[in-house]
Amino acid sequence: MLRTVLFVILGISAGFAFATFLGGGSEPLSSLPRSTGEAWSTDPVAFGNSSVDQRFSELETALAREVAHREALEADLAALNERMAQLASTEAVEVQESRRDQEPDAGFDREEIQERIATRFGGRGNNNREQRANRLVEAGFPPDQAQRIIEREPELRLEALNAQYDAAREGKPFDPRDSRFDPQQQLRDELGETGYETYLEATGQSTSVGVQQVMAVSPGQAAGLQPGDELIAYGGQRVFDTGELNELILDGTPGETVVVDVLRDGQQIQVYVPRGPIGITGGRGGGRGGR
Repeated sequence: MLRTVLFVILGISAGFAFATFLGGGSEPLSSLPRSTGEAWSTDPVAFGNSSVDQRFSELETALAREVAHREALEADLAALNERMAQLASTEAVEVQESRRDQEPDAGFDREEIQERIATRFGGRGNNNREQRANRLVEAGFPPDQAQRIIEREPELRLEALNAQYDAAREGKPFDPRDSRFDPQQQLRDELGETGYETYLEATGQSTSVGVQQVMAVSPGQAAGLQPGDELIAYGGQRVFDTGELNELILDGTPGETVVVDVLRDGQQIQVYVPRGPIGITGGRGGGRGGR
């Protein structure tokens, strides 16, 4: 862009010089510069023989100077472009280094990240098998049993998927409560109630139904349930989450009296409700450990 502007300026200057040199018709010939110290003749023939050649000679000299000047400007422009390119390259390097200095340290603790992922997603990642086994050992499982539980989890999930696949191909309905389709229920059957509760606690899963709110004039309020209570059994059957509680509520005869085991302030108590909706807002609880 800059080179184009310079060429336009040079072209205008050269044209102006040429017009000035040849366009002196508005002045009398006697006013033209003298080359020999004698007055030029006003005779057109004489003028054509002497002054035109001289003017062309001077014009060629002027054009030569303009060409030399233009070449000098082009050289300066090339040097300027080269300098600008160098400055741009230097600035780019400085910006890159500045960004690199502002970036956080790329170093990180892989074990810590894996631990956080395990905590967030229940520890189901393959990269966390050793950590989960250690938790089970710390919870009281023998090392060989802890390792077997870790190996058994994906086996049970695959078995459940295969059972669902076979049932679907045969056109048979399957009940999600059937242990064949529920890997957690299969593991629960294998470990027993106490072992399964220990497993849930060690892996950070729910072990009871925490009472968050009790609805007014509900069976739960009439039974004396309070926010902060944890339901641990319904009708003599252990419950670890709201899904299990809802399944037990649907079983049996509606309206019959059911004993509900509750953990309150570390003490286990019992309340009585009619089978059916209790009227509570429940959530994840900590179980017997009070967590």
